[in-house]
Amino acid sequence: MKKLYSILALILCMVMIAFCFTSCKKDKKGKETTAAPETEPVTQQATTNKWEQIASEVNAISAADRSFKISLDVFTSAERVAKNKDYLKGPDEIKENETSAIQQMVYERNKKARELLGLTIEYTDMDKDWNTQCDEIVTLVQGNADDAPDLFVNMVFDLNIALKTQGVFRDIIDLPGGYFDFDAKGWMKTWMESYSFTGDRAYVLASDYFLDIMRAMGVLPFNMNLMDEHSADLAPAILGEGETLETGENLSERFFDYVELGNWTWDTLGKLCEAIWVDTDNSGGNSIQDLLGIVTDRYSGMPSALILFSTGESLTETSIDETDPSNPKTRIVLKEDTATVGAIFDAVKGVFSGPGAFVTAVGASGATIENPGLAYSQIKFSENTLLFAGPTLLGALENVTFQNMTSTYSVVPLPKVDVNKNYNTIVHNTADCGAINVRTSLGKADAISAFLQYCTENSGDIREEFLQIVTKYRTTTYNQGTSRMLDVIYENLANSRDKAIEDASMRKDGARFHGVMKDNGFVWGSADVVTWYESKRAGKQTKIDELLETWYNLPTNADANTNNEQAGE
Repeated sequence: MKKLYSILALILCMVMIAFCFTSCKKDKKGKETTAAPETEPVTQQATTNKWEQIASEVNAISAADRSFKISLDVFTSAERVAKNKDYLKGPDEIKENETSAIQQMVYERNKKARELLGLTIEYTDMDKDWNTQCDEIVTLVQGNADDAPDLFVNMVFDLNIALKTQGVFRDIIDLPGGYFDFDAKGWMKTWMESYSFTGDRAYVLASDYFLDIMRAMGVLPFNMNLMDEHSADLAPAILGEGETLETGENLSERFFDYVELGNWTWDTLGKLCEAIWVDTDNSGGNSIQDLLGIVTDRYSGMPSALILFSTGESLTETSIDETDPSNPKTRIVLKEDTATVGAIFDAVKGVFSGPGAFVTAVGASGATIENPGLAYSQIKFSENTLLFAGPTLLGALENVTFQNMTSTYSVVPLPKVDVNKNYNTIVHNTADCGAINVRTSLGKADAISAFLQYCTENSGDIREEFLQIVTKYRTTTYNQGTSRMLDVIYENLANSRDKAIEDASMRKDGARFHGVMKDNGFVWGSADVVTWYESKRAGKQTKIDELLETWYNLPTNADANTNNEQAGE
């Protein structure tokens, strides 16, 4: 019996030794590390957050990989109002009566993610202009530098322009723990598919993209009080000739219905501008001093881009090239149908060549009648002498001018060409994006993915908090239409691909759709623009083809895995 006990003890000891041996491994520097204990499977429940399900797995990675750097760019262009750097990083600490509600939200979000992941997040600035950063990032990645950031922010836009995208991206479809679900319903899926040039490859957005993308959405703010005060003049454009409001009904409420039903077109905007116009200075024509329907500036590309790409028309068509059945590729082709292009410009010309619509090229910062830039049009809007504030970004409504208004305002999508089209809401600048360095270890990629997943899963709360601040009157009984309009805007995110193609492939020779519209004050008609388009189309298409070829040759996660293995990771 004693002999049997001795044998059993020996077997048990050998099992324990074997277990200890298999629980230890060496890292790439030869040091022994103990593997993280196995965790019990997480049971799927209705209230269980997807991020929470993968958190334990991510926490089990090597401690050396539980940190990453995010490289932020410094961007001071007049077009930039989203302030991506501030809202990605958040404040270092919360200061009473100083830290804004949005900053507190970002602070708490990042703090929670760090706590759950055990992450150390370091933010760095590459204080260079965009094009210089393109070169610098490629150099850092190709050189496999130890201090190269694992995550780059605001780089997709100009990297595509320069065709210097090689070596900078991970394909998120194959990324373990990838945070974006292409099967998810809703406007975010629509936008991501549209953002991807080809619709079949998605690249990581390196921030809380729900916050930043909402900030960069094109909207048309309108003064609800001014509309209701002038309802007798404006009603025919919305209700039709001979129609009247019900007792106690506001025209602005009917306007929400009108837009929601799909009737909001450039033709209607033109009629509203004409109906609201008062020749205040008795000049006999449009001037900035008048009571106007809309003022827009052509100082920057933002308003013209929002106008052009939100008309309901698409300037490109997509098809699937199945020459290689094992690797079908999406192709993007500029439309040969010039009637599409002409319809856009005719619709817009119909507004800005008539009374009540004013175009200024003085500059974005001009805030006086003598220097009437974008800032002055916002002042007019707040002082009830402008019906629509002009094409702008949702994030711009944080501006003090809007927040200090005593009049009630709301937002609507930009108009479309006709009622047979769908609304388009574009994200103005695809630079609100980023990339995971392809040389980042899989452990860090998992950690980054989990951090972004946390942002994704909590996007609903982030959206609500953000909108409570931006749309000041959103919760009042009178202004329930704002919520409805924001739903219309979010559900109609489209043509971001067209905007991305425009920016990425047309910039070098200056032959840009919204550049033409901007330079000509939005008054080119179809006869002029069709001739221009036909002369540029072939060259534009060649550049699109080059861009797509580069896009399909970008590194994927599988490529990065191979590179890491070869590098001994």
